[in-house]
Amino acid sequence: MRTLYLHIGFHKTGSSSLQLAMKEQTQALNKAGFEFLSLGKKGNSSGCIEVLREKGRVRFKLNSRLDELLAASRGKQTIVSAEHLCFLHQRESIELVQQVCAKYFDNVKVIVYLRRQDLQAISFKKQGARGAASNRSSSSKLLGHSEGAFPTLNKDIEIYYDYFSKLKLWETVFGTDSLQVRLFSREALHGGDIVSDFLALLDGDMEISARRVNEGVGRKEFLLTHKLLELGVAESELIKLKPMMLEDDSQLLPSRSDARQFFMRFKQSNHLLNNTFLNNDSGLAFDTDFSGYPEQGNDWITVRDLSGWTPEILSAGIQRPEGLRDALLADKLQQMVRKKFSGEVLTQELEDLANCLSASAYVAKDQQPWYRALKKKKTSGR
Repeated sequence: MRTLYLHIGFHKTGSSSLQLAMKEQTQALNKAGFEFLSLGKKGNSSGCIEVLREKGRVRFKLNSRLDELLAASRGKQTIVSAEHLCFLHQRESIELVQQVCAKYFDNVKVIVYLRRQDLQAISFKKQGARGAASNRSSSSKLLGHSEGAFPTLNKDIEIYYDYFSKLKLWETVFGTDSLQVRLFSREALHGGDIVSDFLALLDGDMEISARRVNEGVGRKEFLLTHKLLELGVAESELIKLKPMMLEDDSQLLPSRSDARQFFMRFKQSNHLLNNTFLNNDSGLAFDTDFSGYPEQGNDWITVRDLSGWTPEILSAGIQRPEGLRDALLADKLQQMVRKKFSGEVLTQELEDLANCLSASAYVAKDQQPWYRALKKKKTSGR
């Protein structure tokens, strides 16, 4: 009897750390009776899912690579990790995955880790700021590049974060006993990390060292990358600006009210999730403590930010740097008009605007020929 342990994500729940740890310690897994297969060099098999953006919508398609990967398997207990599988939300798509798995395995254990929607969204959108082009990464295709820590909600994003509906389909297709739903939080994970927790779910006795993968994105890179991509700045220009963004490692945080509001958009789904797959005292599947967020967020670009960034933008070697600076300022002024800031905030923004412009202000002085200095200047007109 052959068993497949199929890890399907979600994104930003330590998947990269888990995959890399298993890839690097494949021999230890083999000794314990487990075979680890992957499509990527770092242990990721998400290449079996194609993420396509067409006509303003995102769709997901299973290709032939999962079948090819499983066909090469020889172990009685095999592990595959592909967080892009969590994108699938239509029954026929999930049934295709089940049919491929059933060709080679008698038993399939589907393992999924869930993270509270607001925490996951911030982290996932940070991933979209690591690149320099839009519609290339899965984060960019799904979440876009609008300003703020959270994506602008649309149908595709609402489907993605409706954990219950999606997992109910996986359970229906693979069977009630096949799906194992885990909460991604340090307190809930066995041993405090995903590697230890995942190994505890396997029918074996082994130890593998946890592998931390640093995918941090500072506030400056997050805000400026998303804004420049939203404005349509060319990839070649953005690449030149990236070094000046990476110098900042300050943390980006939305306001407490914005985080709570985003989470509560999925209240009904989380209530069903709690009753079916998770059991939290909050009744909403997750801890509802939002005290880790500040009252006032810092997830939007201020004129003071632009004032500090202007000298770096002007010296980055991009084409017409003054034009980019002015485009950012024009965008900011439009926001100020739309948001109708209070008097105190507006005054501060206008003062910073003056400072920003003065940093690159230049007035050409009238140049006199050298011989004019030898002649006595007139002190009055006619």
